[in-house]
Amino acid sequence: MKNICILCIILFINIIYAKNITAIINNYPKVNPNKSKSKDDYYLIYVNNDYEELHIYSDLNINKRQESNIFIESLIDEIKVLISNNRNTYQHPEILDEIEKKNQLKKKDNNQLLSTFDNSDIVYPISSTKNRVVLYTYLSENLVKEIKSINEVIDCVPDSVSINTNSYSREDILMDTNWKNLSIQENADFHLSLLSQGKYDENLIGEYDNNYYYPASAGEGIDIVILDSSFNFDNSEFSNTDERIVKCAANIKNGKADLSNIDNYCGDGGIFFHGETVSDIAGGLKHGAAKRANIYGVSLPVDYHKRIQDSDILGGLQFIYEKMIRPHKTVINLSLGGSYDRSDPFVEQMESLTNSITLKGGIIVTAAGNGGINLNTISKYTLPCIFKNVICVGGIANYQKKSSENIYKIDVDSNYGDDVNFYAPYRVEAEIIRFNIFKKVVETGTSFSSPLVAGIIATIMSENPDIEYTTEIITKILNDNGNSETFKIYNTDSILANNGKHIVYSENDIYYGCGIHSGNRPYSSDIPDSNSSDISNPSSLIKIISATATNPSTATSITTTTSTSSTVITTTTNATLTKKTTKKSISTKKTKKITTKKVVTIKKKINTKNTT
Repeated sequence: MKNICILCIILFINIIYAKNITAIINNYPKVNPNKSKSKDDYYLIYVNNDYEELHIYSDLNINKRQESNIFIESLIDEIKVLISNNRNTYQHPEILDEIEKKNQLKKKDNNQLLSTFDNSDIVYPISSTKNRVVLYTYLSENLVKEIKSINEVIDCVPDSVSINTNSYSREDILMDTNWKNLSIQENADFHLSLLSQGKYDENLIGEYDNNYYYPASAGEGIDIVILDSSFNFDNSEFSNTDERIVKCAANIKNGKADLSNIDNYCGDGGIFFHGETVSDIAGGLKHGAAKRANIYGVSLPVDYHKRIQDSDILGGLQFIYEKMIRPHKTVINLSLGGSYDRSDPFVEQMESLTNSITLKGGIIVTAAGNGGINLNTISKYTLPCIFKNVICVGGIANYQKKSSENIYKIDVDSNYGDDVNFYAPYRVEAEIIRFNIFKKVVETGTSFSSPLVAGIIATIMSENPDIEYTTEIITKILNDNGNSETFKIYNTDSILANNGKHIVYSENDIYYGCGIHSGNRPYSSDIPDSNSSDISNPSSLIKIISATATNPSTATSITTTTSTSSTVITTTTNATLTKKTTKKSISTKKTKKITTKKVVTIKKKINTKNTT
């Protein structure tokens, strides 16, 4: 009698769910087929289970099914019908056919059946504890809303990679860089990850490595002084003031330094938020290259046309020269500049100041400008990029990661020429306080390429605090770091800014070659050398999947994002204290001695100047 009662209960439950399924088949609304088709993906569906805990890998020989099994089977049927009725919303419905085809082949091999839910690979449970069940399925994005509306469905989210399985060797990196210790920012901004690896080639690695690798000293004990529009350091990007100094040093107006109303905020950010972004890129915790460097802001008035008075530029440089230089511990960023007649006395005065700062032990980094012009071909001087004692930075077109060919080329709006020493990402992401609102922004310009290099320099200096770094020494180091990372600008080799790490890792640990540009994999007679120039046929390469992952002991997960674009200020170039002749030369791969200088005769006359 007891068995008959149990059977009746099961039959009753089955009838209820069968009625529900019939209703679904006949009445379930279809998603609007005229809606634009969106991305398909694998999804995790989280389900509330009010019955007993579901056992996914229960004994297949047990005939008695629990209520939880019946409930989940019914829900699976409901979702399958929904998918079937809305195949036209998928971009790639053929994937559904492939999934089902594989499932049919699996059914023929009874040895593979482990679960009572193995009758379909379209939708099935993958996890169950207590009152929570997780289903795995393949959906069009348009179906997600319908899935979420089903009773007992808690959420429906794309299957994502939340655990980084990218393997890298700390030992290899430390050997490659000579750093004392290593820090890793996982999932970093594109503008950062590009600085800490050699030129990546999609024919040599499976997926682009988004990590930013940098020395653990991270600029500690080095001052980055930024002469720019305005600053607001009441920002979480500069929250680690227990290990560094972050402050405004002065406001410059009418050529004079004013030390009142300075601390975490200075300048008129109501007009122009340029300095806020530049400082974040130089030393912000998420978006900056030197996360432990001291950051000092010296603000300049900027008008509505983004112009700065010559008097304020000279006054700001004078204040920095007299009050802000700690010899061989100071990097100055000038993301500003303009075009001047060769006879203009301002040119000679500004060069004299940059020379004095350099002789005192400061290192000046400046932006090349955003005119998209060859500085060799214009009659006017672009300041301060043309000065011999500055490091001038242009920009590369880092807008997307799909094709290395489209990244390792000069941005169409970046200036270039003999006076431009190095090239860094032109597009950056930052977080600033704007009108008292914390905002994520996207900016473009060599004004942001320059502070990236300033940050790299700070990390180089912090690694070896006993060395008395000069512009000449730093230029040689950056040349050496970039010797293997050159790209062509009109048949001329140009050097990419690199912080010393050249090994290129793959996010998914899949490699198609060996050597430094393919995960530092060992050489083999069967595998083409990734450092050679004749790797042109990907089909001939052997896929190597790393089997031994080295887990990082310290890693920080960070993300970033979005919004506006703008142009910025320009400026200068390479440095060496030796006499220049015609241009700053760059070291080639086989040259040991490096001369980095540019020739500038100062007889200039100037009319125009701007900020960026």
